[in-house]
Amino acid sequence: MKKIFLPLLALLIIVSAVQSQTFQFYRTSPAMMYGDTTATSLVTCKAFYKNTSSTTQNIKFVRVLNSLPGPTWGSSICAVFCYGDDVDTIPPRGQSPISLTPGQSDTLTVDVHGRTPGTATVVIKAFLESNPSGFLTDTFRVQLGPVGIRQISTVVDGYKLDQNYPNPFNPVTKINFSVAKSTNVSLKVYDILGNEVAGLISNKIMKAGSYAYEFDANEFRLSSGVYYYTLKTDDFASTRKMILVK
Repeated sequence: MKKIFLPLLALLIIVSAVQSQTFQFYRTSPAMMYGDTTATSLVTCKAFYKNTSSTTQNIKFVRVLNSLPGPTWGSSICAVFCYGDDVDTIPPRGQSPISLTPGQSDTLTVDVHGRTPGTATVVIKAFLESNPSGFLTDTFRVQLGPVGIRQISTVVDGYKLDQNYPNPFNPVTKINFSVAKSTNVSLKVYDILGNEVAGLISNKIMKAGSYAYEFDANEFRLSSGVYYYTLKTDDFASTRKMILVK
């Protein structure tokens, strides 16, 4: 019996491995996405999926975890079509399948919105209709903070990142910066080891002007210490040091 069982087990492992390689599904956006709590703000997370088999396949997606900080939060899925916050299975029952020809790929997005600060975690499971047990999963996380930025001038000489004030601070400080033209802007805070601890602005298109960001360390649960904040645009990057004293 043992001699029969071992070859059979090996065959099952090989078959399972082959089936698991007939499609791909993985997140392409960063592990944590950042945004703010404005009413119209959506944070979009992206994933890639592809049929790697030699035949046309139908793929399904199921939101197996939708952990949201409060009732003003929501998440929705787009795969070929966009669906409401209450739809967990894509495509829903009765709708046409998502069919992929051999080698065909597409993009899935998870849109998250909220009106209060917090972090959402959404887990999506993907599988072929012909093999539901051979599924792949990935996790999408979004952190929203209050809107802490305001434009203070439209007239600027160029790019600039000012020293935060006050510094040292506890727990609130102001970070001023200028951008010379409409551009992608990121403003992030790092600890002394280079780990990102606060995403204040994440790849947001901002018009030319001077801006002030009111940074509250308590919103990100930061302890006393030395931190670095970095401003990055399409054409500029600058870093400064700040000290939190509690």
